[in-house]
Amino acid sequence: MIAFSKSARKVLPFSLIICFFICCLVINPQRYIESVYQGMLLFAKNVAPALFPFFFFTKLLTGLGTANTLGKLLKKPVAKLYNAPNESGYILIMSLISGYPIGAKLISDFYENRVFTIEDCKRVSSFTSTSGPLFVVGTVGTLMLSSPKAGYILFACHAIGAVLNGFIYRGRQATHNFVPEMPAKRDENFLNTSITSSILSVLVVGGYIAIFSMVIDVALDLKIIDFFANLIKPVLKLFGVDTSISSSVIISLIEITRGCQSFAKSGADIKIILPFVAGLLSFGGLSITFQSLTFLRQCKVKTIFYFLTKSTQAILSFVITLIAVNIFY
Repeated sequence: MIAFSKSARKVLPFSLIICFFICCLVINPQRYIESVYQGMLLFAKNVAPALFPFFFFTKLLTGLGTANTLGKLLKKPVAKLYNAPNESGYILIMSLISGYPIGAKLISDFYENRVFTIEDCKRVSSFTSTSGPLFVVGTVGTLMLSSPKAGYILFACHAIGAVLNGFIYRGRQATHNFVPEMPAKRDENFLNTSITSSILSVLVVGGYIAIFSMVIDVALDLKIIDFFANLIKPVLKLFGVDTSISSSVIISLIEITRGCQSFAKSGADIKIILPFVAGLLSFGGLSITFQSLTFLRQCKVKTIFYFLTKSTQAILSFVITLIAVNIFY
């Protein structure tokens, strides 16, 4: 009998899952290479054109010190509203501008520099985890749903949900005096550096979309998505919701970009689609979860706490969007 060390036992389930997907590639390479290709195509056509210029111009603003000025304007309101460090105003702005996972990355940076405590990281993460306007308005609203109006409603409700979510986890008051300053970069290579950094950031997002596209197709082939979709159909039917979106809900829980594309193709009424898309955008799906937890684990934010904050944020965004669609449609 093979004896496994404690550390080996911890990673064994993940190792088995990874081996399973490798076997899927070996057994049916044509099918799953095509899955990855379709994920890359989805990224190239719908995500990269929206994200890349935003990453680039945001990088320029940060380097020029513009974000620091904006962050300082919000530091007092954010500190009072959320009992959070003054620096969280800067993180909130950058998250709203750039989207996932910039909020988690900045929280990790402040923790590593001993500006945030573990409790600060947990508190700030509850309201600085958002998608960006170019993805929500440009990719989801305009390209997928063919409705910029829907995109603006989604982003507004998504942002309000995040802002309200912070009140749930505000905790006790904390005192912080540090004011963050991102160094201005105006050297002759600044533009090249911004381009390079933006390309790498966008490619990371593309990598997750491509891999999770394969995960979704494996789950579809094994009828796993159908199984869970059938489980939630009675719940949707109970509330008078079009059950055709059940598979889209499950897909979105795995990878939000392909999930939104599935919602757009479902043929369901946009008044039904938008609240679900808003809630699932706020939750983020497994793909964004892995991206964010990569940084948040470094500052001791537990996975269960992350899922709790994202669940409450998703519920808030769903309810807010449900109200909004009945006003604007």
